[in-house]
Amino acid sequence: MKKAKTGLAVLLVAAVAGLSACSSGGNENGGNANANAPASGNNGENAAAAIDPMAKFPEPVEIGIGRAIDPNYKYEGSDTAEDNAYTRWLKDTYNIVVKHTWEASVADYNQKVSISIGSNDLPDALLVNESQVRQMAKAGQLADLTEVYEKYGNDRLKQIYESNPGLLDNVTFDGKLYALPETTLPSAPLTWIRQDWLDKLGLQPPKTLEDLENIAKAFVDNKLGGDNTIGIVGTGQGGALYSNFLASSDHFMNFSPLFFANDAYPGIWVKDQGGNAAYGSIQPETKTTLALMKDWYDKGILDKEIGLRKSSQEVISSGQAGIFFGPWWSPYNLMDSIKNDAKANWKPFVAPLDAEGKFNSNQATGSTFIVVKKQYKHPEAVLKMLDIHVSEKDPSYATAVGKELTSQEIPLFLIMGHGDQLDYAVNTTQKVLKGEMTLEQVDKLNYGFTYELSSHVKDVKLEPFDNYDIQYWNKDNDFFSHLYAHLNGGSAFINADINWVRSLATAQTQTMQTKWTNLKKLEDETFLKIIMGGAPIDEFDTFVSKWKEQGGDQITKEVNELK
Repeated sequence: MKKAKTGLAVLLVAAVAGLSACSSGGNENGGNANANAPASGNNGENAAAAIDPMAKFPEPVEIGIGRAIDPNYKYEGSDTAEDNAYTRWLKDTYNIVVKHTWEASVADYNQKVSISIGSNDLPDALLVNESQVRQMAKAGQLADLTEVYEKYGNDRLKQIYESNPGLLDNVTFDGKLYALPETTLPSAPLTWIRQDWLDKLGLQPPKTLEDLENIAKAFVDNKLGGDNTIGIVGTGQGGALYSNFLASSDHFMNFSPLFFANDAYPGIWVKDQGGNAAYGSIQPETKTTLALMKDWYDKGILDKEIGLRKSSQEVISSGQAGIFFGPWWSPYNLMDSIKNDAKANWKPFVAPLDAEGKFNSNQATGSTFIVVKKQYKHPEAVLKMLDIHVSEKDPSYATAVGKELTSQEIPLFLIMGHGDQLDYAVNTTQKVLKGEMTLEQVDKLNYGFTYELSSHVKDVKLEPFDNYDIQYWNKDNDFFSHLYAHLNGGSAFINADINWVRSLATAQTQTMQTKWTNLKKLEDETFLKIIMGGAPIDEFDTFVSKWKEQGGDQITKEVNELK
C-alpha cells in the first residue's frame, strides 16, 4: 500500500484499510471451482440450491458499465481503466468481461449519469448517489436485486451488510432491493494538537472552546511555529468550512468542531423543536459560531488565509501550525510533518465539548451505490463482482495482479467493511502488541487488514506500548503510517463518547437539482465574508431570507416529505 500525502490519497488508503476483506476472506471454493451455477439469476429453487457464488461462469458474461475516470491517474504501462490487471484477471478467472458503455471525468460523472437517467439510456450497471437511486427506482429503470442478492451474495458480503444495520433497508422500496450500498468508514473530527508544543508551554489539553482559544493564542504569542505561527489551520482553496449532507465524512482540516461545540449543524438537515426538518445552516446556533470565528479571526487565532491557501496541509508539514481538526486517519497526512521535525508529536483530543460536556458530530453516511439496469440479463454478474471484491482472492490473483489497487482499476468499486472493523483493528492490534493475543488468534478471515497490522505492530511500536508519543515508534517501517493512524487516532476515536447527529436528508431533492448550487454558493460566500470581516454578523439574517426565497423553503418542504 502506498503512503498517503494528499487528502485524496488518504481517503484511498482509508478506503483500502476499510476493506477488511479485500485481501482476505471467504472464497472457500476458489474462483476456479467447477461452475455449477446458471448464467441467469432467474432460475428455479432447485438450481439455486446448487449455486456457488464464487464459481467461474461457464461462458463469458459481458457487463457494460458507466465509469468515472481520473485524468491524472497513472496506470502501469499501457493499462487503462477498462483494460488493466484486475479486469483481465476477472475475465480469465471468472469469465466476467467488463466493457465501458461510456466514460466521464470524475468532475463530469454525475452530470453524465443524470443524462443517462433522463434519456433512459443506461449501461448495464453503474455507481450512483442516493438521490439517483430513488429517481431511477421511481422511473422503473432498476432491476429488483432481492432474489439475486439472496442467491448470489456470498456469506462474506451478507455478513458485511448484516454488521451495518439499515444499509439495505435504505435502498429497499416496497419490498424490493434496488441497489447495493457502500459501507461507511466511521468518522468524526477530532482536535489534533502538537503535544510537544503543549509540553513546552506547560498547557493541558483542551476540553472547551475557551480552552482551545487559549491554547491557540499561546502558540501564536510564543511563536512556536516561527514568526508567522498560525493558531488553527483549516479550509484551503476549494475546501468546505464544514462537512455537509452530501459529503458527510468530510472531516479533514475544516472547522466542523467549532460549530458542533455550539450545537450548530450547518450543512445538514436536523429536527427543529417541533420535530420538523430544518436546515442547520440557517439556525441561530450557526450565527453564534460565525460570530465566534470572526472574533478568533480578528485575534489571529484562525488562519488569516482561510479559503485562500493552495495547501493548508503544507502549513502543517512546514511546522507553522500546531492545531487542526481531522478524523482518526489524519496521521496519514502527517508523515511529512514528522519527517521534517522528529519532535512533531501530534495527538488527537476528543474536544471541544459543548456547554453540557457532550462531544458532538454529524454522522457519516454512505454515498455511493451500485445499481443494475432492469433489462440487464445477468444481474448475478454484478453480485459476483462484489463478492469477489470483498473476499479472499483466488490464488491466481497473486500472479496476475499481486498488489492493492484503487477505484481506478477496480470496476464498480465500493468501500466495503464490517461495521466494527476499526474497533476490531485497534483492540486486536493492541492485544497482539502486549502479548495478550497471538497472531494466530486474529480473525484473518473477516479482518484481513487487522491481521496485516498485527503482523507488523511489534516491529513498529516501541515500549511503553500504551504511550503513543512520537518518540516511541519505529518511523522507518513501511507500516508506521498505518499503525500510527490506527493506534494513535483510532484508539482515541473508538473510545470517545460521541453524540451522533444524522442528517434527515442524505441526497438531493428534486428542487435541489436546479437550486442547490446557487444556494450553496450564497452560503459559502456569506459565511466566509462574515468570518473574514467582509460583512457584518447581521448579514447572516439577510442570507437566511435570501436562502428561503431562492428555493430553500421549497427544498425544506421536500425534505420533510422524505421523513
